[in-house]
Amino acid sequence: MKYYKIDIKSHFPELGRIASSAEGKNVPEKEYFDRIGKREIIENAPIFDYFILESFDKEKYWEWALFDVHDFIGEGSQIPGWYISDKLKTILEKFKIAPKYHFYETRLLYKGEKFKYWIFQFPIDGFDNYNYEKSEYFIDNERVLGIKTAEEYNEYDYKIWKETKKNIEWGKTVLVDKFDIVDTWQGDILCSERLKQAIEENGITGFEFFEIDYEVVVE
Repeated sequence: MKYYKIDIKSHFPELGRIASSAEGKNVPEKEYFDRIGKREIIENAPIFDYFILESFDKEKYWEWALFDVHDFIGEGSQIPGWYISDKLKTILEKFKIAPKYHFYETRLLYKGEKFKYWIFQFPIDGFDNYNYEKSEYFIDNERVLGIKTAEEYNEYDYKIWKETKKNIEWGKTVLVDKFDIVDTWQGDILCSERLKQAIEENGITGFEFFEIDYEVVVE
């Protein structure tokens, strides 16, 4: 299974514009955002009504374009995830997302009209999705051996950074299942080729894809 790095497209130089992001300052229950940001899944959350679009551009351009996916800004910027359309949510639900994730219903006020949008909270157990013994990672081109769990990796990563200020480089990531969306220690969000194809075929807007320079396999 081939994977790509998936990201929100933020700059449109050909148009001289930047993508706007979802701002939740008008949501009465803003205290939930901190809980989501701390990796808590909230099953009984209210409908967050309402978000608006903002950016660091001039205010007259904040609503220049509505995409199927936006980032967060201001109130809500602590949320680890995407702000997605109902159409994109329907597509994602057909694919295998690494556990544990959640969708929160919201309303987006855009050009005077309210739309149903969702907070897609990224998987909170993301680092449990790898086989650490079979994955390959290196310090100064020397393979690191003996790590079996996410906790052991995290401790070793912290120790190396504290002592040498060097980052561990991954050569091969071995996933424990055929996930279509999964995050990585490198900070990438990976997307399977079949999900990428579905996004493109359904005309989903707001994403861009990149080739990755490390191997990803499923055990």
